[in-house]
Amino acid sequence: MYIALTGLLGGAWMAYLLIAEITWNLTTLGEMGVATLLVVIAGSFPLPVAPKVKTDVTTAVIFAAALLLEPGAAALVATIGVVTYTYFRLRLPWYKYPFNAGVVALYVGAASLVFHTLASQDALLSPAVVPAAAIMYGMNTVLISIAASLQMKANPVRFWVVGTIENGPAELALLAFGFLGGLLYRESPWTILVLFIPVAIIYLAFSRLARTNADLQDALGRLEALQGRIANDAKLTSIGALSVDMAHQIKNPLAIVMGRLEILKDHLEKDGIQHLRQVNIALGASRRIQELTENFTSMGQRKSIEMDVPTLLHEAFGMAALQHHRKVETRWELPEDLPKVIGNPVLIREALSNILANALDAVSDGGLITTSVSRIDTTIIVKISDDGVGIPQEMKEHLFEPFYSSKPNGSGLGLFAAKHILEMHQGSVEVESTEGHGTSVTVTLPAVKHGNQNGHQLHRQDDSDIRPLGPSR
Repeated sequence: MYIALTGLLGGAWMAYLLIAEITWNLTTLGEMGVATLLVVIAGSFPLPVAPKVKTDVTTAVIFAAALLLEPGAAALVATIGVVTYTYFRLRLPWYKYPFNAGVVALYVGAASLVFHTLASQDALLSPAVVPAAAIMYGMNTVLISIAASLQMKANPVRFWVVGTIENGPAELALLAFGFLGGLLYRESPWTILVLFIPVAIIYLAFSRLARTNADLQDALGRLEALQGRIANDAKLTSIGALSVDMAHQIKNPLAIVMGRLEILKDHLEKDGIQHLRQVNIALGASRRIQELTENFTSMGQRKSIEMDVPTLLHEAFGMAALQHHRKVETRWELPEDLPKVIGNPVLIREALSNILANALDAVSDGGLITTSVSRIDTTIIVKISDDGVGIPQEMKEHLFEPFYSSKPNGSGLGLFAAKHILEMHQGSVEVESTEGHGTSVTVTLPAVKHGNQNGHQLHRQDDSDIRPLGPSR
């Protein structure tokens, strides 16, 4: 509504100026053509002022046109020029053109009319330039602030004050530059060419400075990333030393627990069948802990083997399900005859288990966890999706940082360890999440190049009551 009203007001104002204020002749048409071309050029080649910031100098050209041309001609030139260059540069939605055209016609026409009314014989060295510049700047910023604040539902006064503080000096400099161009043109139309020399020098200087700043910014970004990796490596080293020490300390009491469980299992096999399942669960968990401790203490000597991805996923789900006791729906999409991956099964299973445990934490009873596996060339892609609570935006950048966790009793090492393990195996992990709409974790691992690479997609869907033993196969 406001945009359409502004366009109508601007069009009516410009029609009045064209009828009442302009004297049509070849000189006027020629000056209008040159001014329009300059407005389009000034907008089409913005001046770089920062690594990722550019500005155009159309304000200077438009102000010069407002001082030199009759009000109707000035408004028409500014409108045609601004709409043309914004179309080619920005391709704005069609409904913004009436607003752009209306705003430009209003402030340029008003500024030009004020100047030509107050200035004696249109002398540029006249105090009338000041109110003309004030009207042109004030109407432009006020109208833009009102339109933007309505769209953003913000306070228009505050929006205008902030915009004036940030952009006011630059706009005033452009108005002064336009006044200088008008003076040169009034002395001799050809002297306007003299302005192209300093403008070209400034443009080239700012372009080179902006490119240099961009290079420095990229270098700083790489340096910060390197510092982050160094810090993570230092944390990983300390975590590794602590893990090896803990593994060594756990081995002895774990051996005692497993020995007693084996003795208890022998007795239960004779006269305690109803309790044998629970002992098997405890033994299975103990053996997994034993595998992990042995892996930590012999990290430098571990050997990689070929592994079946679906088997790894089922085992990882079983490990993750040990800590959860609620009913969820699981959906598996596993191709037949997938190529195998190579690596350490204990570590990769631990990485996948950490990811699946996060999915189980995120969903509520009756939620859905989908695990799908696919192959692209020599890469195995595992995608684990849930329809849980999702991840807040402010937490996403900390996902893979050690010791950072949103869970009350979380260690903050699950995703950190998973990422490091997968990268050790030339793989990767990426997380996509929308708060309130679930999370998808994509894991990639290199496939073994030999073996059968063909297969067809097999879909299986089952509802599983997650118990300590994990999903049924």
